[in-house]
Amino acid sequence: MEKLKALLQKLGIELTADQAKQVEEVIGKEFVSAADAAADKTKLEELTKQLAERDKDLEKLKADNKSEELQKQLDALNEKYKNDTEALNSKLTAQETEYAAEKLFSGYKFASERVRKSVLDEFKGKGFKLENGTFLGGKEFLDGLKQSEPSVFAANEKPGLFMSGTQSTADPAANNLESQIYSAFGMKKD
Repeated sequence: MEKLKALLQKLGIELTADQAKQVEEVIGKEFVSAADAAADKTKLEELTKQLAERDKDLEKLKADNKSEELQKQLDALNEKYKNDTEALNSKLTAQETEYAAEKLFSGYKFASERVRKSVLDEFKGKGFKLENGTFLGGKEFLDGLKQSEPSVFAANEKPGLFMSGTQSTADPAANNLESQIYSAFGMKKD
């Protein structure tokens, strides 16, 4: 967050405390810090190496196997590892699905949190296919719901990040984006 504030200050844009809070909320929900991403990547690489070594060790034990008792132990271990891997893959898929649903729903403002949860439960029950991080037909479902049941959604669907409404305070005479940004924040460009 501090890097973003520094960048905005460098551009001559000062955020109010409320605006900074809104930015922090969006960043907290939508972004992962570089340090956390690097740590997760390192963890994933290490676990992948461990799994590869485990598989290699199991294959070696299978090849060296001369005992019936050892074969039973190997079969039990293989079954356990297979079940553990399936459970992990299932958990990762569920996590990816949950994240994609939250991301999709963050683009809509519902009448209340209870209504949002109800629509989310109905959405999950529809079984939309997740492909490349998005649900096939998911946006269409929500847009159709907006048409058929507009009371489910709040009056102001999605205000801008730094605005409490959709009315811009930017000077329409401002001839470039930078001038409009300064004007929207009530500042004058030097």
